[in-house]
Amino acid sequence: MKFTAVIVIAPDDLEDKVIDRAQRAGATGVTILPGKGIGGEARKTFFGLTFEGTQSVLLMVVGQHLTAPILKELHQVLVKGTESRGLAFAIPIEHLTGIEMSQVVRFEEHLRRTET
Repeated sequence: MKFTAVIVIAPDDLEDKVIDRAQRAGATGVTILPGKGIGGEARKTFFGLTFEGTQSVLLMVVGQHLTAPILKELHQVLVKGTESRGLAFAIPIEHLTGIEMSQVVRFEEHLRRTET
């Protein structure tokens, strides 16, 4: 089975929605890291202090067949019209170790359900 890493960078207030949508599309586990970033626009300041919103970086290892459905679900959360509130992308994984076999079984069961 081939795997993909799905990486999502989103504001903290969208974290639960991102996780819910990813799991609905077949993701099983999510690693959450705190983050902060600077977008393309100028940073906001308040009395000379720079305001940077906090973000979550969510990492998921999923079966390759789940990548497109997960990204499609995440698009619904992250993009509203022309406004983007986050970023999601996928990277193919060449080599992998340490994944629990129960996750592989769940990936395969999800694949069988979606094929029928």
